[in-house]
Amino acid sequence: MQPILKAQNSHISRTLASLAKLWISLPVSYLIYAGFFLGLGPEDFLKVLLNPFYWFIGAIAMLAGNGLLRIHWYGWYMFIFSNLLVLYETASILTFYSHSEHKVLGFFGMIALQGILLYLVAREVRVPYFFPRIRWWESDPRYRLSVQARLIKKDGGEMEGEIMDISLGGCFVKTHAYFANDEIVTLEFSLFERHMKCTGCVVWKTESRVTHPKGIGVKFDVLGKEETLALKQATRKLQQLSRVYTQATRERNWQEYLQREQNYQGRPTKARLSQAKSATGDDDKKK
Repeated sequence: MQPILKAQNSHISRTLASLAKLWISLPVSYLIYAGFFLGLGPEDFLKVLLNPFYWFIGAIAMLAGNGLLRIHWYGWYMFIFSNLLVLYETASILTFYSHSEHKVLGFFGMIALQGILLYLVAREVRVPYFFPRIRWWESDPRYRLSVQARLIKKDGGEMEGEIMDISLGGCFVKTHAYFANDEIVTLEFSLFERHMKCTGCVVWKTESRVTHPKGIGVKFDVLGKEETLALKQATRKLQQLSRVYTQATRERNWQEYLQREQNYQGRPTKARLSQAKSATGDDDKKK
């Protein structure tokens, strides 16, 4: 697996950015958590702080948070490793320093919290780590369509294009016009008889290929309430149409398979004919 390329912080979600910053601040935030939920007394804070292993965990956690925030390839793996270290530190604190009467509950509570954090981070990073050629914003479900759009550059220049897939996070626009990476562009188009205007930045470009024609991938900026609602409604309708189309395709393929199977069973093949002839020959010899 090749490491993914670095990307700008503006291309990651707010959820991932918040979790990454939380992990960077783990040396402090964990002590606060231990004081409130693990029964760590004030006199035991100094013992934990003077433990070199605690600062080793803190260094690994900060490295993991920085990797996630800057989209370095090691961020996800360091995040998993740091979670294991935090779980071990939690068990140590509950065993040697905690004054809580619910130590088992505190330990399993930490496991549950780590499970939630791992799920949230994994949901954000699964695309770039396991499909490194796809940008972060493309992890949202995308729906194929063909909609004419007008592209407006920041300097006022206008050109035509065709939206070929769209999601809540962005879209791919087929166009022969030149756009630079991170260039701001405004898209005006109609979807389900509703006029939409979305602003975003160019996060990737393609030349004419088999998988994608020449065009640009646009990541939407923070949209207003009306634009967000309209886009959600449109993607919901596209999702329903996609499900209907997929189901119809499956049923058609299944009917075609059954028809071929019936034709196959109703028409003897050469192998069956040869087996029948050999069986007839054996009967004649016995007679």
